[in-house]
Amino acid sequence: MSRDQAYGGIILVVGLIVAVVYVVAFFAPYFAPYLAWLSWWAVAIPVFLAVLAVLVICMWIGWTMLTTPPPAPLETEVPTATPTETVEKPPEAEKSTSQL
Repeated sequence: MSRDQAYGGIILVVGLIVAVVYVVAFFAPYFAPYLAWLSWWAVAIPVFLAVLAVLVICMWIGWTMLTTPPPAPLETEVPTATPTETVEKPPEAEKSTSQL
């Protein structure tokens, strides 16, 4: 078994234990009324952690925006006329002006 597989197994076991403890704590008032306070904590702790995670992400985004230098402004290029884009006079117009 590789080290990555061992870490995966540890994560699986810890996740399973936390899930079982959470379900038992959430439904504790139905099993043992003297453990009703446990159900409140089973809701309060995940809500607290979720709100804290969202706030940390917001702080990280703000810190990144604050410390990142602004991008260099884009310079618009003025299109220059290429020889194929220039308007040439038709040959008849040149003949008529040269005869005057």
